[in-house]
Amino acid sequence: MFRRLTRITALAFTVLTFGILFFLGWPRASDYRSYTSALEQSRHFTKTSPPVCQDRLLVCKDIWFSNEGSERLHYRIESAASSLNLYSVQNKVEVIEQLHGMRCWMQDKIVSGLGSHGSHQQSRYFTANEGVYHFLSQSLLAEEATLSLYRLSGDNLPEIGHLPSIAPFLKGNAEQIKMHINGKTPMFQASNFKASMNPVAE
Repeated sequence: MFRRLTRITALAFTVLTFGILFFLGWPRASDYRSYTSALEQSRHFTKTSPPVCQDRLLVCKDIWFSNEGSERLHYRIESAASSLNLYSVQNKVEVIEQLHGMRCWMQDKIVSGLGSHGSHQQSRYFTANEGVYHFLSQSLLAEEATLSLYRLSGDNLPEIGHLPSIAPFLKGNAEQIKMHINGKTPMFQASNFKASMNPVAE
């Protein structure tokens, strides 16, 4: 008798619990309409919302990567000022930075020294009044740039804001520079590059 009463009590408690959960937690037609309305408003806001912009000063980006030869190379992008913009594109956020008064160092290769000879590097350096950097694709575009190629001692880039004391072995102007950093083999292209050679001691 006691066991039967216990079973009945447990069954009644279970039914009551499920009833409460069904009443409180099961979505009603009004809940579904509210959800779909909020979702449509969110999509409309995402498509029509203006970009978010932030102005910055003395910007510096350090990018490290390993190439196919397992060298750890260093790229550095500097700018006197920039405008960081966030756009909504096809339900994704695109981050684009407009760079003003930009400078960029790129290590092409590093050669380790033997014996008393230390390591040395070949690096590119270019400047431009304006540039655009895309964060998602890690790509950089600069117009009317001045490009120089250096052979430097050591495996570190020059300090921020400093140029080497030696002259570049190649220097010229390019109408446009495109750089894509994503991947082990970065892409670099200088359009209509007109350069002059300088003799540099090895």
